[in-house]
Amino acid sequence: MFFIIFSVHLFGRRPAQIGVLCLMVLGAALALFGKAVDPFAWFFYTVFSMVIFLGAFQFRRWSLAESIAMDEELDQYTRKVKSAEAVLEEKKEEADEIRRRANAIAHLYETIQEISKSLDSFEAFVVFGQALYNHFEFSAVTAAFFDGESLNPREPSEVFRLAPPDFSGVFDKTAFLKDKEKYKIVPAAFERKIFEAVFKDQRPLNTVDPMSDTTRSPIRLWPDFKPFAAYPIFIEGRIFSILVLSGVTEEHFQALSILSQRLISEMQRIRLYQKIQTLAITDGLTGVSVRRYWMERFEGELARSRKLRLKLSLLMIDIDNFKKFNDLYGHLVGDAVLKQVADTLKKNIREIDLVGRYGGEEFAVLLIETDESVAFFVAERIRRAVQERIIRAYDENLQVTLSIGCTTLSNALKDATVLIDAADAGLYQAKREGKNRVCFHTGLSTL
Repeated sequence: MFFIIFSVHLFGRRPAQIGVLCLMVLGAALALFGKAVDPFAWFFYTVFSMVIFLGAFQFRRWSLAESIAMDEELDQYTRKVKSAEAVLEEKKEEADEIRRRANAIAHLYETIQEISKSLDSFEAFVVFGQALYNHFEFSAVTAAFFDGESLNPREPSEVFRLAPPDFSGVFDKTAFLKDKEKYKIVPAAFERKIFEAVFKDQRPLNTVDPMSDTTRSPIRLWPDFKPFAAYPIFIEGRIFSILVLSGVTEEHFQALSILSQRLISEMQRIRLYQKIQTLAITDGLTGVSVRRYWMERFEGELARSRKLRLKLSLLMIDIDNFKKFNDLYGHLVGDAVLKQVADTLKKNIREIDLVGRYGGEEFAVLLIETDESVAFFVAERIRRAVQERIIRAYDENLQVTLSIGCTTLSNALKDATVLIDAADAGLYQAKREGKNRVCFHTGLSTL
């Protein structure tokens, strides 16, 4: 009996210990109220049971004290390990975030380098759109260009829009550049409102970043409002382009702003480069190519046409009686005549053709991949257009005529000098025959 009490308390769990204690109390109570109870035996039973019970309890504590201490120490170390694991996991997440940001910065740097290689605004815009597609969330990016020469300088001359579906599949920048017209759009009413707001404030507008004052502007009350960030791009104090980002999240806004600012810098560089290049190859008065550049293009097209066996035609054009205009009306009126004649020439040829100012009142027109019959037709169209145009120069309304010599690349006319001489021969023939006409020279005869 006492051995069972000792064993249960020593090895048993708490429910068993409580049960044994209850049985001891119950046994003592039954013995106390039973008949012919020996008080000494009852007292001995009760005391001895309690001694064994408590002794077993103390013995258990003594025997398990070291184990309990080790368990507590183990629990303590376990908690420390778990705490260290939590800290390690947190550090790992921080390291992953740093690595992710570092990769993003590296990609941004590569994109910036790629944009820096561009010598065309649309090309830089396409590279920028590809970077957005690879690293950010956006719904569309729009670039509007303003030439500043139209009646309404706030009316965009060109607007391009790129969206994520445009970049699905393998990215081929050349395909974008070849199909540039595909991405040209007519701006929606909401985009026109953005352009007007940017022109009015002359600063970026941003409804994505909560720290921006634009987030509290009346723009948000527009009925067709969508979150956007708009950046004006300035050249010489004038807005020549506006970049609009739509569907951008606040999370990526800071990195996106850095990339956008770099694009803005590169587009400014490209525009300045184009302006300098234009000044170098464009006649300041008439807006057509200078003679040196025209000759370089002519020789290049001539070599290409000979190699590929393509047609190439040349027009030499002279304004009839131009010296009399200068003597009678003065050089300012003469300059106006030159400008408007050059404008008529450009309007009556294709974009791939090239007009150059060859001399004082003499122009040269290079007709790419054009045979004799088409060249003669174009020359006649130019002659009639100039003859029918009323030239308004200050207080004067004038009309002028042209004499045109025309020739085409052939076996007899292979070299640049020979072609120019043939076209000149046609021009002189037109002058001799009474001016205001087109004469075609084959190298053997003038028609």
